Amino acid sequence: MRRLIWPVLFLLLIVVQGAASVFYTGWLAFDLPLLFLYSFALVRGQEKGALAGLGIGFVQDSMTVGVFGFHMLTRALFGFTIGFMKEKIVKGQYGFHVVLIGASCALLRFIYWWLELIRAGGRWEILGLFAWKSLGYCLGNMLFVVPMIVLVKYIYEWIKAEDISY
Repeated sequence: MRRLIWPVLFLLLIVVQGAASVFYTGWLAFDLPLLFLYSFALVRGQEKGALAGLGIGFVQDSMTVGVFGFHMLTRALFGFTIGFMKEKIVKGQYGFHVVLIGASCALLRFIYWWLELIRAGGRWEILGLFAWKSLGYCLGNMLFVVPMIVLVKYIYEWIKAEDISY
């Protein structure tokens, strides 16, 4: 029964993400579903991370007006990669997580920038504003990754305490 907390938490984070984008219009941005996926893939592995990424990406794609399929593909690959590196990532080193999520977000924004450049018809003047917003996105995610890891780790241990097969 406690396993149902994962989809409930995911939907709660989607609602908080949507509300934050309406009420907070500052430069510093964050992607709570991505941070949740990062933390979830760290504790559950590559298969569960890829499936969660596919689901998270589908919901994000259906709620945005961008290129449909971008979030599904990138989040599924992100969840798989983080889950694959689960044993290689030093779990107690929070500084490593901050750097890794910053680099991952920069890579995701770089890929998204190319798609936006194609959609804009090759107008390179979007680069300056996009780079500035991407910096705020990366920094915002770097600030929120440690609390998200602690929260997901706590929930994982809570579920594991009741369900021995987990």
